Amino acid sequence: MANVEGLISTCKKYVLDDRNAVVISEPYIPYVPENWNGILVLAESQNLSVSNSDYVQSLSSMSADDRIQRLGYSSEFVGVYPWDDGSIKLAVEAALSVSASQVAVSNAVLWSQRGGNEQNVNPDLDLQSLSSKIWSELLSILNPKVVVCCGKIAQSVVSKSGWEGEKILFRLPAKTAMSRVSGMFTEEDLFDRFPEVKKVADENPLWLSGGYRQNKIFFACHAVSVTPKYYKAFKTDSQHLVFPI
Repeated sequence: MANVEGLISTCKKYVLDDRNAVVISEPYIPYVPENWNGILVLAESQNLSVSNSDYVQSLSSMSADDRIQRLGYSSEFVGVYPWDDGSIKLAVEAALSVSASQVAVSNAVLWSQRGGNEQNVNPDLDLQSLSSKIWSELLSILNPKVVVCCGKIAQSVVSKSGWEGEKILFRLPAKTAMSRVSGMFTEEDLFDRFPEVKKVADENPLWLSGGYRQNKIFFACHAVSVTPKYYKAFKTDSQHLVFPI
């Protein structure tokens, strides 16, 4: 069971004041299920642009404590978009043969910024650096068995945090980047070459709904391809990774 109070206390030390160009001042703790298997997945940052103003308004109406605990209470909706839309769920289950419902989820950068026209922008180097500092403390409290970093920013934040534990590196399933490549393959061929992905997709058809089906399939194939073989189909005990023989 995660030390939630310790995570919350850490986040309270990193609340930014109004001089900082962030949408919401409070950072937030990861979503950690009760039956957590020790895997922590990190995407990039929340998109709090004007297009998501309803969500931003709901955050603004919360107490500071609730904003720190903003990530959802179930794996069905967490508040990390590439997880909620099924992309990372499909990839993690296919690559690691684990249940997505047992995986902890967050973003590497725990604040969001807006640029021109109130649109979302990539978090700047100052926020990335600050996120590395807070993750240094959060990871010490969580002590995950594996951190799955999705994208270069997540990889950089975790590396600079000083975390020396196990890491798996995926690309970020950004729509534009995936669309440039995913359409070069047929779904049938991808499923034929990556039966792990087909199995999970057949079991969870809703993860492929809502558009960008080919992107999700391609990203999951990428995840299977880059995951070291000794991680695949692993089981966990209460302390250590148990690798298949």
